[in-house]
Amino acid sequence: MPGMRSKGSLVVPSKVPLDYQNPTLGRASVPLLKVPAQANSSDGAYQGMLLLNPGGPGGSGVSEALNNGSLIQAILGTNWDIIGFDPRGMWLSQPLANCSTGISTNQSIALSSRSVPRVTDEFYNSQIQYGKEVGAQCEQLTGGDQDAGPHMSTAVNARDMVSIADAFAETADGARASKPSHLVNYYGRSYGTFIGQTFASMFPERVGNVALDGVVGPESYLTNYTTSTFFHTDGVIAAFFVYCHEAGLSQCSYYTGSTAMDIYERFNASFIQLDPRKAEIENWSNATDLEAALLMLKVTMLAIVDEPLSEFSSLSQILLDLESAILAQDISPWTEQVEAIYGDPTTAGDQAPEWTSGVLCADQNNKFYNKTLQDLRLQLNQLEDQSIIGEVWSKPLLECLGWSIKAKEIFSGPFGGDTATPILFVSNTYDPVTPIENSISSVPNYKNAQLLTIDGMGHTASAPVNYCGFAKMKAYFQTSQLPGNDSFCPLEAGPFGIVLNGTLKENIQQAGLSDLVQ
Repeated sequence: MPGMRSKGSLVVPSKVPLDYQNPTLGRASVPLLKVPAQANSSDGAYQGMLLLNPGGPGGSGVSEALNNGSLIQAILGTNWDIIGFDPRGMWLSQPLANCSTGISTNQSIALSSRSVPRVTDEFYNSQIQYGKEVGAQCEQLTGGDQDAGPHMSTAVNARDMVSIADAFAETADGARASKPSHLVNYYGRSYGTFIGQTFASMFPERVGNVALDGVVGPESYLTNYTTSTFFHTDGVIAAFFVYCHEAGLSQCSYYTGSTAMDIYERFNASFIQLDPRKAEIENWSNATDLEAALLMLKVTMLAIVDEPLSEFSSLSQILLDLESAILAQDISPWTEQVEAIYGDPTTAGDQAPEWTSGVLCADQNNKFYNKTLQDLRLQLNQLEDQSIIGEVWSKPLLECLGWSIKAKEIFSGPFGGDTATPILFVSNTYDPVTPIENSISSVPNYKNAQLLTIDGMGHTASAPVNYCGFAKMKAYFQTSQLPGNDSFCPLEAGPFGIVLNGTLKENIQQAGLSDLVQ
């Protein structure tokens, strides 16, 4: 296979069949970026090639290797070549799905069982309409047999991983690797864990050292993408009040009162005033501004709970500014200020939505195509029940209502197998979007697989920066050693440099914030 060769940190293409079911249809180009193993690494003999996927759907493995490859080597071992690849149809891959350009997003954004402010139906309807326009244009521009659209499914990307490994095995590096070169070694995060489980289920005999970090539940992903997602999101939000209280005013500018509950009540006093549904019913003059501010706050909080270690300090100032804007009865400048940092939360801020839809909607066999908002009420209500910010997770699902391009191949299970090497699953106790319950339910499906539990918060093991977890992951990639009976890593230093006593769950409970967590 041409293209699989050492080029330092340069992108090189790997040529694979466009359609594995019909190889005569032509070739596709999967870009690879290699961060080479260190010569004479202190971690030992050269191990071989480790493939990456950072998540999505829609994330770039090439960018992940370029930006974080050296960091991953520092954690897992500098004796690995780190190889990032861009999935089919996106980023630098060819053919490219590039079909949302020019679609107007100049739409108005004036657009439960929990008594919290919720966005209006106009938010949902604008996403659905945008998805329909993207879907129709993509059907025309990239829906043909030799276009990218029909070849973006997770199953196809799993086959590409095997093709890349086959090509590597024929190289000089493959010949000198300590690990068996015919096996696929892989580190997948978030959606990358769904790729990993798909690969392991399709090709159990090809599984090398595979770590799945921040695990997506295959069944829930294929069912509707929204269930089994936000179980612990509000737990991370609750933890902000705990850490802010422990840090005090000198480190957390949002600090108030004498307990973590006092800080939560300060937040809630602002939060409940952003109620566009009430404003719409009562015809308030600022209903549009409230809708925009609430959506901005929820999307911002979703970004922050992904990386709380670094982002909680920013949340302090954002909430202070929000409080001031509400007191001044002028919320629009706050919304614009936060949007400049965290991006436009409306359809205007969507970047290449076809890359997500081309994978997710196709993997689901287009089951939501031509559905209506009313058809999705159950799922949307479930999201609202899971978290105070739950509805903002609905965007990819809503856009599937307009995606008609069917994949040439999908894999819908069964998920599991007698893998050549046991898989390591990794989960934080408080992951906001891929809850630990997904790992717990997936581990028994793979022979001798094991779960490494990190007591911490944020999305995937990179978020809490837990050195115990990093050490156990490194041991697995170096010696294939699973954690065994020592599979729990306790809470380490958190936001503001605070080290809490006990588990994160215990601290949230002691603060009286369990009701926020469900």
